[in-house]
Amino acid sequence: MADDQGPEDEPTADEPKPDERAERLERGLRRARRTAWVDGRWLAVLAGALVPLGILLVLIGWRGASRTPNLYDQIPYLISGAELGQTLAIVGALCYFAHWLTALLREQRAQGRAIVDAIERLEAALVASQGTAPTAPALVATARGSLAHRPDCSAVVGRSGLRSVSAAAGLARCQLCLPEG
Repeated sequence: MADDQGPEDEPTADEPKPDERAERLERGLRRARRTAWVDGRWLAVLAGALVPLGILLVLIGWRGASRTPNLYDQIPYLISGAELGQTLAIVGALCYFAHWLTALLREQRAQGRAIVDAIERLEAALVASQGTAPTAPALVATARGSLAHRPDCSAVVGRSGLRSVSAAAGLARCQLCLPEG
């Protein structure tokens, strides 16, 4: 069967092997993470510079426009001071919002990793203490029932006459406890 491979299935000398490509990709991603300028700190610095600069330009535009009663003298102050200042203040506020979202995302990822690590440690400790992998709980059904329930389901807790059933017994799943299977 190895003779069925065509020349297109064989890697050429110019093409890197899949392992080499994966390693190059990992190196490139690590380098990109280290040198990325859109880091949360840069967004905070940019926001800290743009918002006060925008407010200052709005105040300068207002001061210049308030010193003259002529409308044609006020328009350049409005355009150059107030509009540019508002734009810079809004862009600065958006940069701060992006900084805040970046910090939230970083925190959420760290918490997710910590939760997954804790679950893996708990599973390993459970397997070590029992000596076997954890199994799914047994399912139960009432004597003449057509639904499979988990033993802790509120529909069957405290009832007598329950029978043990398997997931392959052909019973429908209870919509309250949604047993696996």
